[in-house]
Amino acid sequence: MLAIGLLVAGCRSDTGLPAPNTTPVPARATAPAAEPATAGAPAVPPVGKVVPIGNAPEGIVIGTSGIGAVAVRNPDGVELIDAATGAARQTVPTHGAARHLSLAGPDGPVLVPLEGSNELCELDLADGRVTSTVVGVGRQPHDAAQTAGGTIVVTNELGGGVVFVRAAAVVASLPAGPVQPGGVAAVGDYAVVADVQGNGVWVYDGSTHRQMAQGPVGLKLTHTVAMSGDLAAFADTDGGAVFVEHIDPQLVQGAKIDTPGKPYGLAYDAVRRRLYVTLTASNLIRLIDVSDVTKPRILGDMPTVQQPNSVAVDPRSGNVLVTGSDPDGRSGLQIITPNLLPPG
Repeated sequence: MLAIGLLVAGCRSDTGLPAPNTTPVPARATAPAAEPATAGAPAVPPVGKVVPIGNAPEGIVIGTSGIGAVAVRNPDGVELIDAATGAARQTVPTHGAARHLSLAGPDGPVLVPLEGSNELCELDLADGRVTSTVVGVGRQPHDAAQTAGGTIVVTNELGGGVVFVRAAAVVASLPAGPVQPGGVAAVGDYAVVADVQGNGVWVYDGSTHRQMAQGPVGLKLTHTVAMSGDLAAFADTDGGAVFVEHIDPQLVQGAKIDTPGKPYGLAYDAVRRRLYVTLTASNLIRLIDVSDVTKPRILGDMPTVQQPNSVAVDPRSGNVLVTGSDPDGRSGLQIITPNLLPPG
């Protein structure tokens, strides 16, 4: 049985770190941003098993070691788990809650953008140790991704634009650009950013801190995930679709995949060349074969916990883990083993 521990250090503010530049940004658009659906209780029991997790789980990542991390809130923190069983390893308290998590490398560290305290923490998967905390990463930093060259790009959701971080310090920032940036993913040395206000995708160079491209994609995007090679997938939450784009760094559409029901969470299984998309309005997750991106194949839908906002794949076992957001914040953590997945 794994021990459950509580780290007392948590993610704390460091002093003396440079702040992003103060170039004025355009006022935020007044139109409502794309959001996941508010789903009712599932009509069909979730496939696989559901295990308890902390309150209001959302962002989830799994490293090559089989250790996962889940963002929870009230109390705010990151729970480290065994991805095979969902068993808790330890809880790391944070100063403010994270909505999304990402991995800086195949087995971490975990990038934890704290929306409430405007900080970015790096967290070791093996022992829960907070290895760095960076302040001044924007107003309500929503997501973060590390490019191949080692630059972390953070989306400044309420300030617009992005913030660049290296060696635990802010080194540059760019104003909107994306007026309300949401999800970000690293494709080589580029960072691709979705604007939840419906203004498409921005591409940034992590080495030069420059905007390289911008283009309209879908109706209103929320999140993105890197795929193999130069590909990234984008959830068009208001448009009911997923777009797969080549990043070169210009945007070239590879595919548009039908995903009705407010698609939101994305995960890519590089070993099996499969894309997972949560359909938040339907309490479903859609499995898509993208081994040939020009001819994506929908393999099937699986019932999930209530309002499945986030999904991750265990690269070792192929287990699919889903977090839900029911009204009381306790949907739990769903684990779907490969034998329960639709055949490819």
